[in-house]
Amino acid sequence: MAPKPLPRHFLAAGAMLPLLVWWLGWYPGFASSDTIDQWAQAQSGLYHGNHPPIHTLYLGLLSLGGALPGLITLLQVLLLGCLFVYAAHWLTRAGTPTWMAVAAMWLLALSPAVAPTTLAMWKDVIFGLFMLWAWIELLGIAADTSREAHWPTMARLGISLSGIWLFRGNGPLTVLATTIVLGWALRRQLRSLGLVVACLAGVVVITLGPLYGALDVQDSGIEPAQVFLPDLAASFVDEPETFSEEDIELLEAVAPLDVWRDRYDCYDSTPLLFDPQFDQGPVRASPEAYLSLEIAVALRDLDTVLDHRLCASNFVYWPDQPDDAYFHRPPYETPDNEVGLSRDPISYRAFAVTDGYWRWAEPDSLLWLTWRPAIVVLPALVAIVLFALYPEGRRFLIPSSLLVAHLLNVMATTPAQEFRYAYPLYLIAIPTIALLPPTLRRVRRGRST
Repeated sequence: MAPKPLPRHFLAAGAMLPLLVWWLGWYPGFASSDTIDQWAQAQSGLYHGNHPPIHTLYLGLLSLGGALPGLITLLQVLLLGCLFVYAAHWLTRAGTPTWMAVAAMWLLALSPAVAPTTLAMWKDVIFGLFMLWAWIELLGIAADTSREAHWPTMARLGISLSGIWLFRGNGPLTVLATTIVLGWALRRQLRSLGLVVACLAGVVVITLGPLYGALDVQDSGIEPAQVFLPDLAASFVDEPETFSEEDIELLEAVAPLDVWRDRYDCYDSTPLLFDPQFDQGPVRASPEAYLSLEIAVALRDLDTVLDHRLCASNFVYWPDQPDDAYFHRPPYETPDNEVGLSRDPISYRAFAVTDGYWRWAEPDSLLWLTWRPAIVVLPALVAIVLFALYPEGRRFLIPSSLLVAHLLNVMATTPAQEFRYAYPLYLIAIPTIALLPPTLRRVRRGRST
């Protein structure tokens, strides 16, 4: 008896091939100064909360103590390949034509932005993989015609949401917003919802409690008040007369006023926040005072704060690259370091091919197509509007809530124009667009009956 052929959605596994070519050419992967800092922490065993300690531990364990850093990026490629198959399976179950579900995965794999970012040793990558996993589980809930939320799905969803919570400082905002929507969708299945919350809370509590205690994490990480310091700069530049003497004292405790004025750039907060004269120590020491000031500024100068946030995050909704802004991508060269990280291609032919692809995608005139995520985010938002308008597509609002929640999160918290902040959005926007055919097909059927 001949063996049964594999389901056609397994063709999505082949989308790993372009990613593996990149891995062979750019071994062990892309690194930044943050990577070097975390690498040093993992090698020394002294963990700090300035980066998620769970990711620092992940880097150390997966690289076998730093001996094989390429294992980290190889695992990320393999995980993304598995998620490609999983996503194609549920897209097909939801009514997307198999060829389109597979093509969506190949489109992601062939993107000049997705492949190199997946090879970056950044928290944003594993965070994005958890985001795609959670989106697939939410799609599974939406596509299950039995209308019953099964406990394995709920448990997997809770675990994937815990990864979103733990691997980025702004992750809890996305998780909380998505859980509220899920709570409404499962309001008649409270036991299932409770399982999601229990798995989420269990993983988070164990990680932040016993695990971080065992690692002896030295500090609590970035304070929320630090995230919104650029909002203060925007308002001070635009309406300095609204700042009282007490407000000025808080600003001057961090940096001279001319630094607040001259180093502010709405597209990129890095020149301000990392200026040698900009000391965030007072913010960490008295976060309540600065958070209160940020709230007061947002209330009295809301238009300036909104303008700043729209400017900083314009890469997620505006295709064209502004002439006076730089769009950050994984650094081409590995920074000088003393921890032993350096590029050592396994295949120089693979490097030559992918390096040519990288250079082709680099010019500012092509960024709207090759790197800026608006090209997929905007069509995904159009798809979500159609899901909301037609009853036949409203079930897809469940997974779409994750995309909308994180998009708003990025717009509210992003400090600079960097693709890594939009990497998770890119991963789930293209599959979201692939849900349009089953929606429109149901609409046509409804009109014909």
